[in-house]
Amino acid sequence: MMYTNLIFTICLGFTINLVESKKLPDYIPTCKRSDPKFDQCVLNAIEVSRPYLIKGIPKIRVPALEPLEIPQLDINRDQPNLKVKALLKNIKINGASAFKVTKLRCDPNALNVEMTIQLPFTTVTCDYDVDGRLLVVPLVGKGVFRGNFTDIVADVKATGEIISSKKGVKYIAIKTVRTKVKVGDQVVRFVNTDNNRNNDLITQTAANFINQNRRQVLEIVLPIAEETADAIVKSMGNNVLRSIPYNELLPQ
Repeated sequence: MMYTNLIFTICLGFTINLVESKKLPDYIPTCKRSDPKFDQCVLNAIEVSRPYLIKGIPKIRVPALEPLEIPQLDINRDQPNLKVKALLKNIKINGASAFKVTKLRCDPNALNVEMTIQLPFTTVTCDYDVDGRLLVVPLVGKGVFRGNFTDIVADVKATGEIISSKKGVKYIAIKTVRTKVKVGDQVVRFVNTDNNRNNDLITQTAANFINQNRRQVLEIVLPIAEETADAIVKSMGNNVLRSIPYNELLPQ
């Protein structure tokens, strides 16, 4: 889901930035493109850097993982099984620092990355303002959301390309990001705060339905979550990449 993609963004940053040692703090190990075990070098560097990832590394624009925070997210979907307009604020994710990269394949020359990320347990909280329906269940109201998610596995593939600025400077841009996520289990809770008793009843009905029909709900929600997360990862990644010329990022 969203947090697995954000972790992928962080790992992608390591995969790219490890090539250029002068971009990294001294406490982070570096890897060379000529290293025949480049992928393993990156994995080792991520593990050595994990304590710093928890607090964040501003120098290379890596956000803190505990908690991982997203200020705001707008959702607008109109599909047969899910019609919803929602504004989520103050999103906080705990447990992201326990991520494990179980597979990593990267080609710095072709600008391709494939990763599998596992998360044993995460909690997500946020403020919500929602109006819509899930299947036949209304989703209406304002309040606080809390969700527990276990045994998350995300398979992520990304491709890059070389672009040129108006001045002819070359940069790397993320071209595509594709994610497939599996969630072992989930339990969610909504606390309605708009002082509307009718909305409170609707909210509790929705929470009960989601918790009692976890598999069905995940099948509906996951594709939308993956699509939204892919767009955010692409935007965030390109904001970082466009500030570093290609020849500095991946020197020959």
